[in-house]
Amino acid sequence: MLPKFHIILGAIFSALMYYLLQITLFQTILIFFASVLIDFDHYLFYVQETKKWSLQKAYNWKIYRQKKHKPIMMIFHTIEFLILVFILSFVWKGFGFILIGLVFHSIFDIIQLGYEKKLYIREFSLIRFLLRDKKNYF
Repeated sequence: MLPKFHIILGAIFSALMYYLLQITLFQTILIFFASVLIDFDHYLFYVQETKKWSLQKAYNWKIYRQKKHKPIMMIFHTIEFLILVFILSFVWKGFGFILIGLVFHSIFDIIQLGYEKKLYIREFSLIRFLLRDKKNYF
């Protein structure tokens, strides 16, 4: 999903959470930023693969990469990362709101990938990634 849609959907969802659950503005901001900034791992992957730092080129490269039909590891999109944030929510309540934003984002990613029949381009488990043959990955 394009960043602008994550921003729009994240803003709407955060506003709904603010009004319906009467959470604080800070908690609302945590949800919003988590729902958008989770995609930072796409940029990290681009920098790792190309050794370039351009955000615009990273965006264009993502579209090119999807045509390769090989899965990639997006660390912030894995179930293990979500579990880690869940565990951290017992240490600081703010991580619970971050988790809400991450899960919200992930649900929309999965819906879009499923609709496009491209669920195969994302690895959802770090453990599975570490145990599998890396030649099958981008």
